[in-house]
Amino acid sequence: HKIMPHVDLLYSELQKRNIDSDFIAGVIQNFINSMQTIREAIPFMVKEEEFVVPIHEPPTKKWKRLGEDMQRHFALEVCDTIVSHAKERFSFTKHLISATLVQANFFRKHSRMFPGSALDTALEAYPFLDKAKLKTELSLIYENEEFHSCSGAVALFRVLMENNLQDIFTETVSLLNIVITTPMNTSESKRCFSTSNRIKVFLKNTLAQDRLNALAMLSIEKKLTQDIRDFNTKVIEKYAAQIHRREKFMYK
Repeated sequence: HKIMPHVDLLYSELQKRNIDSDFIAGVIQNFINSMQTIREAIPFMVKEEEFVVPIHEPPTKKWKRLGEDMQRHFALEVCDTIVSHAKERFSFTKHLISATLVQANFFRKHSRMFPGSALDTALEAYPFLDKAKLKTELSLIYENEEFHSCSGAVALFRVLMENNLQDIFTETVSLLNIVITTPMNTSESKRCFSTSNRIKVFLKNTLAQDRLNALAMLSIEKKLTQDIRDFNTKVIEKYAAQIHRREKFMYK
């Protein structure tokens, strides 16, 4: 109960859109400092808990009571694990800054003042990108109103691919490929998890991982499947034609 408020605060801070590398580093350091403070106070917390008298009836099941040394050991181990994972998980945050270059809600702002610091951060993270060409391509995207309606990196990528612009905006496409495939806390990744949850609830969690991945891909790319003529009929026919089935779906 001492740790979770700091976890919630860290999560809410990282949800903000207007972030930079300094902001992220400061938030993570504050979280680590809070964990260190809790860790240092653990001996006093254990002693306080020892004298707490329960106000409810004891449970019928007998629980093994941990000694003070064991409680302190587990509590210290939890704090050390959280700090270690926080440092490891957020050791690389430049991809979060790089993603702001292709977020459509920033395009109007970027058209007035090009985000040079974000571009430099992207080049530090991905030095194989051509800085001059990427800057030129992004400037064209920021100034073109048609790109402002894109809902995110995936939508921008689709617009470029559907209009055969991948050979013109080569560096932007490379950056989009990185942003789309790199795990980060964005609304697009949340939509993917939401799709997974809907599929699992619908099928009552009876899915194997391969089947879940296939259904998730169908749900995410539903526009593509809708454009395929007689897609549902073809799927049903292929399913019915399989040999090893409990029921016979095809009769002669």
